[in-house]
Amino acid sequence: MKNSLGIIGGVGPLASSYLYEMITKKTKANKDQDHINIILLSHASIPDRTTYILDHTKENPFSYLLEDCKLLQNLGAKMIVIPCNTSCFFHEKLQNEINIPINNMIKDTVNYLKEKNIKKVAVLATTGTIKAGLYQKELVSNNIAYTLPNQNKVMNIIYNYVKAGKKIHKNIWDDLINDISKDVEAYILGCTELSVIKKDLKLNKNFVDPLEIETEIILNYFDKERID
Repeated sequence: MKNSLGIIGGVGPLASSYLYEMITKKTKANKDQDHINIILLSHASIPDRTTYILDHTKENPFSYLLEDCKLLQNLGAKMIVIPCNTSCFFHEKLQNEINIPINNMIKDTVNYLKEKNIKKVAVLATTGTIKAGLYQKELVSNNIAYTLPNQNKVMNIIYNYVKAGKKIHKNIWDDLINDISKDVEAYILGCTELSVIKKDLKLNKNFVDPLEIETEIILNYFDKERID
């Protein structure tokens, strides 16, 4: 299927379906044929990215991600997005093996913050993303200060609620946010499970959602492709 967007989903499944929903809803379309061709792989059995980053003796997700990228490329994808912030740990190695762009959600999010002239943020992300310094390095290189919240609370919300398919009560979310320094200008929802929470709890624009940013990048890219 030529001129398609390739999505490596299942990492996690709710976030992947939410990205697909946003792309569909935000596309300016009068009929089916006005929408973007999308190849969505819901590869839920990919080993957990954080588990590997924290302990390299565990199964490495890289070969699974690379196989999926190659499959999407061979099927005609012109761009690949992986709705998982932690997977950016593997981005450079994956891109070196693939001839089409693989979006880097973390770089795209920090570029957005820089364009908005935001000077200090809180980074809410998996322990894998935090330990690897994925957001921290990018923020520092762009002169954006950051703070990290209570990591145990963040991981509890991600793994024991969203990934477990349980509805989170707002008081649990508020307990996390109220612990964070009040001088931050924005909160990065640096795990796509937290993107789902933004939708469910109707959080305001101060909560920066990388999936929303990727949606705009995808739509702009494919609009340009149609014009060209």
